[in-house]
Amino acid sequence: MKRFCSLLCLAALAAALLLLLNGCGASAATAETVYGAVEAAFTEKYGHGPISAAPVPVDETVLREKFGLTEAETESYRGEIAGMMTNCDMLLVVQAKDGKGPAVETALEKALEDQKAAFQWYAVMDNPERLDAAKIVSEGDFYGLLLVGVSPEDPDGEKDFAADVALAEKAFREAAK
Repeated sequence: MKRFCSLLCLAALAAALLLLLNGCGASAATAETVYGAVEAAFTEKYGHGPISAAPVPVDETVLREKFGLTEAETESYRGEIAGMMTNCDMLLVVQAKDGKGPAVETALEKALEDQKAAFQWYAVMDNPERLDAAKIVSEGDFYGLLLVGVSPEDPDGEKDFAADVALAEKAFREAAK
């Protein structure tokens, strides 16, 4: 009996140590890795990333001025916006600091609404369809603004930006787990 209790205690200690070493199942993901998963999904399907119209990286200034976020809310972030004034595409992944998730989500919702307002009368490059398909997603402490879509080569071809947003969302969720 004494030996059984010793073995049981040793097994419990080993399990606790294993959980501690594995971070209790916590994700090792960062905004960079989640963004990379979305980018890889688009590259696999289309041969290029999700923002194909002169992509511009989101830096601290763009994060603050366009998305209303600062280092106070973000643990990490990675994003790109279309660098052409005629294209509305934006893809931003943010890992929120503890307790800042609602503020990040609100800021992304406002950024999407601002983008819709800015492009509502500018119906070129399939902007209305892109904006209709766009969405804000979250998984744990990761938040994403998914305003992406690849226009068909045939201008009269079917536009299915919802499928591109779904592709981005699937990659986002899988990587953020």
